[in-house]
Amino acid sequence: MGLLLAGVVALNVTVLRLNLRFDALAQERAQLRAENAELSSKLAAGASSPRTSSLARRKLGLAPADPSTMTYLDLSER
Repeated sequence: MGLLLAGVVALNVTVLRLNLRFDALAQERAQLRAENAELSSKLAAGASSPRTSSLARRKLGLAPADPSTMTYLDLSER
């Protein structure tokens, strides 16, 4: 009888540990999802064309390329 009780206690301890680990992972997942949402928002804001163009002109001295000077390579036939 004592051996059976020890087995049940050991099983309950294992289940408790797994539940604690599951809760910790659920919290970590929620935190990572929140971070991903924040990063996605920052990425979308940073990729907005007018803002990017303005920063490129002001900070880097860049200007839009003249479309008449652009050339393209067709790599589809290789």
